[in-house]
Amino acid sequence: MNTYKATVRVLLAHRTYIIIYLVLMGVMMLMLSWSQITAANRPVADTYEPAKVNVAVVDRDADRGGIADGLRDYLTESAALVELDDDPESLQRAVASNWTDLIVIIPDGYANRFLASARSGDDMPRVETVTSYTSGAGTIGTMNVNGFLSLTRIALIGEHASVDQAQLKAWYERMAGGANAGGAAAGSSTSDFDADLDSLPEGSISDLTMDDVRQAAVAAAKTAHDADVNRPVAVDRSTSRDSRDAGAVNPVASGFGDTMKTALYPLFLTLSVCVSLVARVFGTGELRRRLAASPVAGAIGLKRMGVLCCFALLICVAYLAAALGLTVAIGADVSSLPPAGVAMTFASACMFSLMCVACGFMLGEFGASDMVANGFANVFGLLIMFTSGISFPISMMPDTVVAFVKLTPGWWYTSSIDMALGVGTDGMDALGWLGGVGIIALYSVTFVCIGLAVGQVRRAKPVAAAPALTQLAEA
Repeated sequence: MNTYKATVRVLLAHRTYIIIYLVLMGVMMLMLSWSQITAANRPVADTYEPAKVNVAVVDRDADRGGIADGLRDYLTESAALVELDDDPESLQRAVASNWTDLIVIIPDGYANRFLASARSGDDMPRVETVTSYTSGAGTIGTMNVNGFLSLTRIALIGEHASVDQAQLKAWYERMAGGANAGGAAAGSSTSDFDADLDSLPEGSISDLTMDDVRQAAVAAAKTAHDADVNRPVAVDRSTSRDSRDAGAVNPVASGFGDTMKTALYPLFLTLSVCVSLVARVFGTGELRRRLAASPVAGAIGLKRMGVLCCFALLICVAYLAAALGLTVAIGADVSSLPPAGVAMTFASACMFSLMCVACGFMLGEFGASDMVANGFANVFGLLIMFTSGISFPISMMPDTVVAFVKLTPGWWYTSSIDMALGVGTDGMDALGWLGGVGIIALYSVTFVCIGLAVGQVRRAKPVAAAPALTQLAEA
């Protein structure tokens, strides 16, 4: 009984490690699992609807040609219109406070210049724009504005442009005759025919008025509301290989398994460090010699390890309860989990925790200090976490790294959970699970054997650390 109490007192004396590694690190891993599960179970719409841009249209041209109203109507499908006064203070405040993503200013006389450019064939005049400095949404809005102006120009010219039919017929016959004369090179002649557009006869534009501009602006605005022209982007519900391996058949089992996988890092940190510290405390100085001289020294060591194994079992039970609670919290049906798979998953966690205890025992037999034990636990813990498939899928790793991954216990722990819950397979694979758990057990045996061998060598060559004796000298 004294051995049990002493082991518990040593653990409580190092409760800082338990709080940091087990509680805080465990909460962080559970939150990571929560975000992954909620993202995986979030419903996906059948169409993609981008976020609307906040746009303010400032009209200084008195809506000549209906350009301002047409632009507002056109932008209602892709933007949220913001009312903004046309005074310097309001404009500066809107820019500085980021009220809008884009400010469009239609300058005075813009409709007249727009009409003149259509008559002469010159470049289309531009409106003034002020984009937000915090994101690229204003640039996207500017593209929509330019698209409306281009559609308006096309509608304006296309409705009032005409080409002499006789000249057009003569041009077509001339180009078709050249293509037929090419014989075997008809294919290349056809390409030349398609590319030689500069030789088209010039057309003429009838006298354009401001009413024509207004009608063109209305026609351009209607295109934004035409479902046949602007078809919604459909979402293709294709499943990647990683999604299939993550358990597309039973997402509840996949989420529960991912949560249990996250126990890998806090389990290894807590148990390897705490067991190492307990072994070091019981194996230093006079206490080690007194225990070695006891007739029940072996029983004392077994009792101490029994307490540590019970401590690891309690951690596994707590993490299992947290994983089930997290599954319930996201609204999943826990009854869909296979009971045998849950039991096998818990057994995998218990076996992995025993491996962590064995690793801590090995560190204690080496006589590792607090700094060495913490350093080894963090470095090796990160290694097995990043090679286990928790951080990123194994399929993203190169083949040379995958060969190394299968030499680490973290990969066998996560794969045994997948086998137990039937993730990525047609169903529960008991033999595959047994193989993964067996390899983890071999790691445990290896760590224990290394620890016993090192401990035997250290006991065979003890360090002279006997307390100083007081000697009385004759006067």
